[in-house]
Amino acid sequence: MQLKTIGMVFSVVILVVPGFSLVLRTGRDLSIGSEGTIINDDIIALARSIKIKGVINGDIFACAQEVEVTGKVNGTIFVSGAEIKIYTTGTRTILAFCSQLDVSGAVDNNILFLGKRLDTDSTFFLKKDFWGYGKEINLNGDIKGTVKGAAKIYDIGGNVQDGEIEGSEVNIKSTACIKGHLIIKSEKEPTIDSAAKLVGKVEFQKITEKPKVGKKGSDFMRIMKIIFFISELVIGLVLIALFKDHFKKMSRIFKTQFWKNLGLGFLILAVIPVAIVIALLTIIGFPVAIFGLFLFFTLAYLSSIVFATGFGDLLIKLFKRGGEVTPFISFILGLVIITLVSMIPYLGFLIRLVVLFVGTGILVILLYKLLKGSGTILEAE
Repeated sequence: MQLKTIGMVFSVVILVVPGFSLVLRTGRDLSIGSEGTIINDDIIALARSIKIKGVINGDIFACAQEVEVTGKVNGTIFVSGAEIKIYTTGTRTILAFCSQLDVSGAVDNNILFLGKRLDTDSTFFLKKDFWGYGKEINLNGDIKGTVKGAAKIYDIGGNVQDGEIEGSEVNIKSTACIKGHLIIKSEKEPTIDSAAKLVGKVEFQKITEKPKVGKKGSDFMRIMKIIFFISELVIGLVLIALFKDHFKKMSRIFKTQFWKNLGLGFLILAVIPVAIVIALLTIIGFPVAIFGLFLFFTLAYLSSIVFATGFGDLLIKLFKRGGEVTPFISFILGLVIITLVSMIPYLGFLIRLVVLFVGTGILVILLYKLLKGSGTILEAE
């Protein structure tokens, strides 16, 4: 699936994302702010091209074919599209899903990039970690945290503390300085310029060439996983937009009744298949069995969305003291972490089971309280 298409699909969701104290702009070619402008709001923008300037005291959600952000952003930048340019200072975090990303200036926390190509210049300064996955990644500047990711071509021309990267072609340029322990996984040894400074250690781990048999099948499964992730992201954001208050209540249930959710979810998902089989053995039970299958798969699908929101909310509140956490950011953070952890062999399967059971338990408790007509989901938080 082309990244432009992914960006356009995701941009539809941004139209329905509600927010408190925000600037919502749509159109063909948008220009928001100017040099010296101060905007004390979150910005949600959807257009063919978007330019944002000035001091932004809030988060930016931008989806367009072309996005350019310059100035100072005291928040998180979430962008999706084709060509993205970010020239800012003070940015908290950058989450980018795009074809081309150019970054310069300072970022206080982390960067997550999924796309085709990423370039950073010599002024780039990242205080924490970088995760990048794409076709070509070119890192310059100074990165204080850990570098992780994979790309077909991975070039390092700046200061790197430590990390673990994978690529078909890895190049350590003359301007690079490896200060810590950098692990490089590739089918061939990395190219290290003689002028590069290797203060720390560069460890090469050779990857055995994968057999071509079954390559089409593995590519198909990879594409299906990407499509499933995007669909889950889109549907989750839409549901949060429509039922924001309910998701806040479910996040509280996640924190206060975790083990109860786990046990109840296991019980519900164990009983439904048995009930379906029993219904199929009766003459008039076919409609009941169909409804049971629909209920089972609905709970299974929604459980990960519910769990991701509660898990992300819990993680954010571990570091953020005071203030309200928007369920949109909690969901995105939780979903990304769950997706990555689920890729770990054996452990990933167990994590998926926990997500399934806990998420189902939360949904059942919420529905029970709503049907019971309780004004509050919990007696006390």
